[in-house]
Amino acid sequence: MSLISGSRTLHRLVYASRQALDLRASAGALNAAGVDEIIGDIIRASIRNNRAVDVTGLLLVHEGYFLQTLEGPAQAVLTTYGRICNDPRHSDARVLQAGPADRRMFADWNMCARRINPGDDAILDTLSLRKDFDPERLSGRAALRLLWAVRGIQDRTQLQAMV
Repeated sequence: MSLISGSRTLHRLVYASRQALDLRASAGALNAAGVDEIIGDIIRASIRNNRAVDVTGLLLVHEGYFLQTLEGPAQAVLTTYGRICNDPRHSDARVLQAGPADRRMFADWNMCARRINPGDDAILDTLSLRKDFDPERLSGRAALRLLWAVRGIQDRTQLQAMV
């Protein structure tokens, strides 16, 4: 998949980054409420910024990492990724996959982080069982499959909650 899409082409970018702050609060520097507040700030800013430029995707926050896919007009996706790279809460950002996309896989803006959605805890607990969870070692294709699986679990959880 090429790294650059035409300006009118739907573009998808998948990246992983490390949390620059210890959002897991393992060192005791932040309590759970502080972690929630930081994640909440990231999510609120992401939704606001991305809606304004027609960028959608899914953000997974887990074990000191961010794993995210961004979809939308090429320039908007690249600008959004540039903002993420300059955000002091991220470090070691690395593109896992980027290029034109046939369709949006994540048409609704979705998040997956502890305490955001009841179904997310189940997803993240399952990922925690994999001691080797390291998005930096995932291929772009594997990262996209993981995010798609997370999206499916979120959809099923929301449907079950409605019944």
